[in-house]
Amino acid sequence: MVAAAAAVAVGSPVSTSLLELNGLWGVAGWKWMFIAEAIPTILVGIFILFYVTDRPHLAHWLSEEERKWLITTLETERNLVNAKRKVSFWQSFRDPKVLLLTLNYFGIVGASVGMLLFLPQMVKQLGLTNMQVGWVSMIPYICGAIAMLTWGWASDRFGERRWNLFLACVVSTIGLIIAGRTIGTPWAIVGMSIAAIGFYGSKGPFWSMPSMILTGTAAASGIAWINAIGNLGGFFGPTAVGWAKDYTGSFAGGLYMLAGFSLLSAIVTAFWLHIPNPAPRDLVSVPAE
Repeated sequence: MVAAAAAVAVGSPVSTSLLELNGLWGVAGWKWMFIAEAIPTILVGIFILFYVTDRPHLAHWLSEEERKWLITTLETERNLVNAKRKVSFWQSFRDPKVLLLTLNYFGIVGASVGMLLFLPQMVKQLGLTNMQVGWVSMIPYICGAIAMLTWGWASDRFGERRWNLFLACVVSTIGLIIAGRTIGTPWAIVGMSIAAIGFYGSKGPFWSMPSMILTGTAAASGIAWINAIGNLGGFFGPTAVGWAKDYTGSFAGGLYMLAGFSLLSAIVTAFWLHIPNPAPRDLVSVPAE
């Protein structure tokens, strides 16, 4: 998941460089970008097809002890979740906790994608060249990649998900408000970097929560449902920014609207998203490396 933030960071200057190939061999720059960025994606897909397994016992890169530990831990945690409250495949689509997770994710995705798609245009307002825009656009997502690792570590360290998620949503909201108030200045980059820290810092705590209430086919359907509905925010967030820009002539209003998306996620988390972890952290000892 860190690759998502890292790809955006690296992709900004790389994509800008590929666009500069416009006209080479009679091919448009945007076509060069599509071709060059599609090839490694295809190669990674082929690699995953042969390397990634469906079950822990097939993971040949793990030692026998590690495989046994992972299988035992997964089975024990699954039994603990089922003993507390078992959700069926069909129930997963209407379970209140799943719907709250969906609403939370809708807000996070709406805010993050809304900023992502318009970030180059907002950075361009600083009077930079296209190449400079590509380099500056890296900054928020480098911060986001670091935040994903450190926030996930902290969440694991304290064994807590809900309030870590809430804090990440609040940080995103604050960052977007700062960006909106300072749009057109270098401080807007600071604000968007703070927002990216919140967006990507939320990933670890958030995606740890569905498996705390769902198992088996319900986990597969529930997580897919959260992703499917939540990702609709990727339509409404950018649409809101575009509408605000057309209506007011500034990105500030759009950034405030994105802050509203993030604030929605924070409110949902603070008031309703109480999901106790059924599996204690010290349930099973981790095998020595």
